[in-house]
Order: sequence, then C-alpha cells, then structure tokens
Amino acid sequence: MSGLVDASATDFTAELVRRAIGDGAHAAQVTNVNLDRFEIDFSERKVDLLRSTANETTSLGVLRDGKRGSATLNGRDPDDIDGALRTALLAADAGLADPANAVAEASSLPPSRHGAEMADRDAMIATVLAYIRELSERYPLIRTRNSTYTFFVKDTSFANSLGVHQRQRRAWYQFGAMFSAKDGARATSFNYSGAASYVPFEQLLAVGTVGRLIEETLRSFDARPVSEKFIGDVILTPDCLFHLMFVFARALGGYEFLAGTSPYKEKRGETIASPLFSLLNRPLAEDFPEGADFDGFGIPTADLDIVKDGRLDNFLVDFYIARRLKLPQTAGVWNFVVPAGERSLDDIIAGTRRGIILSRFSGGRPNSNLDFSGVAKNSFYVEDGEIRHALTETMVTGSLQQLLKNIHAVSREQVNFGDHAYPYLAASGVTISAK
Repeated sequence: MSGLVDASATDFTAELVRRAIGDGAHAAQVTNVNLDRFEIDFSERKVDLLRSTANETTSLGVLRDGKRGSATLNGRDPDDIDGALRTALLAADAGLADPANAVAEASSLPPSRHGAEMADRDAMIATVLAYIRELSERYPLIRTRNSTYTFFVKDTSFANSLGVHQRQRRAWYQFGAMFSAKDGARATSFNYSGAASYVPFEQLLAVGTVGRLIEETLRSFDARPVSEKFIGDVILTPDCLFHLMFVFARALGGYEFLAGTSPYKEKRGETIASPLFSLLNRPLAEDFPEGADFDGFGIPTADLDIVKDGRLDNFLVDFYIARRLKLPQTAGVWNFVVPAGERSLDDIIAGTRRGIILSRFSGGRPNSNLDFSGVAKNSFYVEDGEIRHALTETMVTGSLQQLLKNIHAVSREQVNFGDHAYPYLAASGVTISAK
C-alpha cells in the first residue's frame, strides 16, 4: 500500500485500476486531479487574504456484470483507498445492469502541459492593488463582494483497464468579482463577471465584462419596469448567452434524447437558427485554459461544429449515450464559441426601435419546447435606438427555438471567458411586460 501512497499520479491511477480488477471488478477507470492554487481575496478597500492551497481528489469507477459503481477519495490514506474500493464494488453490486456501461477504448496521448510553470505572485498583487485604487478613484459608489484573483495548477491523470493512460497539466489565472452600487439609501442589485487566461491580467477592469458591468451597475439606480406589455427585440449580452447556450446545448445532447424531451432529435441537417448564428465546440482552443485534451472517459477531445450558419450539423453525444442510443460519439467536453459578427454593439442598439438589453435571466428551466419565462436582471430598456433606463420587475417571455431563428444581428465584439467565447446577439419577437 505504501507504493500507492508515494507513487506518481500516473502510477497511482494505473495501480488503483489494477487493485480494482484484482478485487473483482470486470473493468475500471480512475481519474486523479491535483489542484493547487494561489489566491488573493479582496474588497474595494483592501486585500483581505492571501493563501495557497493544495487538494488531491481521485474518482474511481468500476463495472461488474454490466453494473456501475463509483467512489471518491481525497488524498491517499491507505484506509481511505481500501474504503473507496469497497464502496465502489458494493455500489456496482447494488446497481442495475446496463449494456451501455463500459470503459472506453481510446488512443493514449502524450502528456501535455499548458500555461505557466508558476504564478507571478508579485504581478498579481500589484494588479490587485491597482484595481483597488482605480475603484476608489473612478467608482467610489461601487461595493464589492467575493473578489478573487487566483492562479490555478490542475494536473489530471487518467487510466482505465483497457490500457488507456492520459495526463494533462493546465495552469491559468482567473479573476472573478461580484459588485453592486450604493449611494446613501439607494442601492442596486449585485452583478458578477470574470474570466480565465493563461497569462496574467494586466488590468482587472478589462477582464471579461467586469468594466462594462460596473458602468452599467452605476446606471442602475432608480430602475423601473416597462410602461406596458409589448413584443420587441432582445439584445442578449455575452453573460446572458453564457447561460442560454447551455440550455440550448442540453437540448442537442444525448441525455435529453434518452429522455425523449429534445425538440431537435430528428433535425440534424436542417436549418434551426438564423444564418447569422453558429455554435462551435472548441475544447482544444489555444486561448481556453479551461479546455481539455481528453474527457471523463479518457477519450481525446476534438473540435466540433454543432450549428453552422444556422444549420444543425452535429449533436453533443458522449461515450455512454453513444453506446446507449447507438449514435456517433462526438463531444464529452463542452467549450462553446459563438463566432462574432460584423456590426458593432452601438450600431445594434441604434437600430433597435423597442426592446431590452438582457444581461441576466432569472427564471425556471425552459420546458421541453424551450419556451421560457422569467425576470430580466441587470437589464436596460431601449427605445428608438437609445438606452432609456435600467429595468426592474420586468418579465421576458418567448421561445428559445424561435429566438434563435429570429436573430438579426451579431456583434463584432466578443468576450472570451477562458472556457467559452460569446458576442452580443439581437433577436426579435420576445414578449416584454411589467411583472
């Protein structure tokens, strides 16, 4: 057992697979993740905390008689390793047989390394202090919460009983901030943004949509609802798309096919959106530090065009669903890009007769037809090409299926969040009303 405790991550995963097979598993896979971080926590006034942490997590999956069991352990305590093996095997014995359960045959990639070898801690601290000074000087009404600037090192090792071995090391900088504005008795709601990068951020206000959202937060005092119900345009911000694209992607994914709830199951090759719209999966993008070289089954990732110029070209199907539904395996990792368009955001706003800029949508999950209804958050009313006022107590209702078909403008501005990249999209036919 001491060999497991002291082994490299690669040897540890391989030996744990061998232990599982020796203890009676018919197949097994192990993923080991070492995550180190250097983190700076701060407010608009001062640095509150500097800390370094290290954590090792191992996920074990076993198969016996077509039944799957799993367990997770932190660290490598010998008793915990024995316990995880017992737990996974007992879970498999108690499970239901499924012919789609299997470990994957795949090519083993050479070990990969992405990002810096170590954090530039002095530069990080200097950047945080400059950000605090800038907030104080330019935005004295801004109040922050949970602001963190972090350097992550994530070392992932994978092995399975078919001899697949994978390893990748990814190191990146990540900044995230939550903030509101307060002026005497007046206050705004909280907003949030952030992003990841392989290189240190030169200016934190330029990260993601932080600077833009701070400016919009300061324009959000005395927000009010729309004066009447109307059908108009919606300009979806990159922050809003971040959430809506996952809703859309789930409808293109195998698990909704399995449940029979996807409206797109029979529409591959058909036009399902405006020709201005494409959705691409790019886990191997060079500027996505939170991408992946392989998925949770150890299968090497690949770039995939999902929707191209409005046409549905591919579904999002992982290894398990591919076996279960006898579909081609296409994507076990999601890192989406919506390509930028040709119009500026200012031009799109100027061309809007009546509508809203929707930064965040608060509502229940859309139904199986992708109909949605919820409250517009951190959003603005637009009339005759001008932003009139911030919104509160305003409902947005429509169909995501129809909204994608009604896209009439895509901005040339695009925000790279470090794992996804989105522009602004403008679409018509959305119902907007006071709550």
